[in-house]
Amino acid sequence: MSRSILEDWKASSRQERIIITIPLVFMLLSLIVHLTSWARHDIPLRVEAVAVAMLTMLGVVTWHSWLVKGRRQTIAFFLIAWVISWIFEFIGHNYGWYFGDYDYTNTLGPRLGGVPLLIVITWAVIIYSSFMLIDWLFEFKGKVRARTPLGRGLWAALIAASSATLVCAWDLMVDPFATSAVWKTAVGKEPWWWWKGGPYLKELSVWKGEGGVPIGNFVGWWVVPFLIVFIFYLFFQNENRISGKLVNIVPLSVYFYLYLTVVGVVLMMNWFEDGFVQVALIGTFTMMPVVSVGIVKLVRDYT
Repeated sequence: MSRSILEDWKASSRQERIIITIPLVFMLLSLIVHLTSWARHDIPLRVEAVAVAMLTMLGVVTWHSWLVKGRRQTIAFFLIAWVISWIFEFIGHNYGWYFGDYDYTNTLGPRLGGVPLLIVITWAVIIYSSFMLIDWLFEFKGKVRARTPLGRGLWAALIAASSATLVCAWDLMVDPFATSAVWKTAVGKEPWWWWKGGPYLKELSVWKGEGGVPIGNFVGWWVVPFLIVFIFYLFFQNENRISGKLVNIVPLSVYFYLYLTVVGVVLMMNWFEDGFVQVALIGTFTMMPVVSVGIVKLVRDYT
């Protein structure tokens, strides 16, 4: 029997309503900021605002996990995400492995072993959103669809690969955006840079180092979330405590918010350098298909 979205909203607890509302409010704020920036011809490149947004999204996804997956799974997932992402970033930043030879600056805030804590927080937010978006889209409800150890391993690998692909889709916009010379031109900031660039969007200007993003960077962006989700799924995954409720759409709204905030700024960067439209197009045609499928599912569920 079909239900209305209003009925589901009324049936939601106060906590569920809060974590449903926060990403929607941030999307609205993002649209207002972007429209205002377009009118003023002023790119909203503010690291402080990014930090506040990502910390808020971390709170949202952690809270969501606590309600939907429970305490044990939440602690396990985020500890695995933080530890593995920091280890890979530490090796990448200090030794030039996995992601290529790059260097972070102090612009992104406090660092541990040279790795900005904001980066580690961001990893956890985008990986959880992608992982739980897959779970919601296919209505897995956290159930492990395997009866043998081999089957569980293969299923874990499939879920991890799907999640990692959604994560990597976001980085196709983020790295060209974050290493761009526009940061230096527009706001005098220095995010990070590649000692040795790569073939991906090599024609775009960078503020320091060599242009282009190494292909190994995207391999790293795929491998890290794959390992995180694979390990979690193999050893900690259990059936969700909450399913079939409105609160389960939160990963979709967070994932869409992450797309919206980056693509808006990327389009404005085109004021300073032609070529950023293609970055926006790449991000749109890699991230929006899954968002569109999510919206179709949402409409189907409530009509």
